[in-house]
Amino acid sequence: MTTIDPGSRDIIYAIERHDGSASTTEIRRETGLDNSSVRYRFEKLEKLGLIETERDPTATPEGVAPITIAKLTDDAREEIQKGLIVESKRQRAEIEPVDNAERIEELEEAVKQLRDRVNLLQSNQNWIGPRVEELVGKR
Repeated sequence: MTTIDPGSRDIIYAIERHDGSASTTEIRRETGLDNSSVRYRFEKLEKLGLIETERDPTATPEGVAPITIAKLTDDAREEIQKGLIVESKRQRAEIEPVDNAERIEELEEAVKQLRDRVNLLQSNQNWIGPRVEELVGKR
């Protein structure tokens, strides 16, 4: 199995998540890597035969540098099957925004239920307190 640094692994994973083809912009958004880091890793990954890049001049206005699109090679797909991006998937799973949103909603509901319970207990205490004092005073 090919060994690559975590940033390169994240790039491969980002491309895979975009059905095997992703722009530098999409990759930067997914990985948090800056433009120069992505370009540097593109060169390394191309030399390893894991990606192919092409420029898409139709994706940008005239006078603006064309967008670079990276595509997974068959070799990359084989390496993915062997476990190349397992660690990236594991790290990504820990911070998946959709999962976090669902978890936040669950926690907010649990907090609401606990607040309601605390309010009920306080209400009961406010009702019981004077009754206990009455009983103690009658002795």
